Amino acid sequence: MKAREFSLSQIKLLLLVLLLSLLSSSCTLNAFEQAEEVETLPTPSPDLAPEEVVRIQLESLRDNDDSNKGIEAAFNFASPGNKKYTGPLSRFVKMLKAPPYNSMLNYKSAEFDPVEISGDSAIQRVKLVGADGQSITYIFMLSKQTEAPYQNCWMTDGVMVEPTRELPKGQA
Repeated sequence: MKAREFSLSQIKLLLLVLLLSLLSSSCTLNAFEQAEEVETLPTPSPDLAPEEVVRIQLESLRDNDDSNKGIEAAFNFASPGNKKYTGPLSRFVKMLKAPPYNSMLNYKSAEFDPVEISGDSAIQRVKLVGADGQSITYIFMLSKQTEAPYQNCWMTDGVMVEPTRELPKGQA
């Protein structure tokens, strides 16, 4: 067997090709690693019941951070009609960071009442103890969507604060 001889320029070219190959595979691996690290936010699904939608939204808001991914996840479950009034996302973020909705962010505990379903509408009351220790009850109003891309998905049409009834002095 005869050994093949390479010129210096051929060796340089071969090393350059080898180096470029290693660099491109390294970039590809980094892209795959980054893709695996990207957290996908929850989105509406016909498989989710109304109470699951409320829990997903509240858990996302409880775990919200500086990137506002929790608020974004909650916004994913706002119905198209709701988004007309509360969107875009930047407006929704401002709304959630102001009273009375800011108690939903990073709350301490939640008590979920049973969901009340009537046809394609649902209501759920949830009492939260906020990070400040104050309790507040929210009423989630949901509906099952009828149009694509959210057909048969339960989504939130609105959230309001349940008014508190304070008893007159001496009746507590």
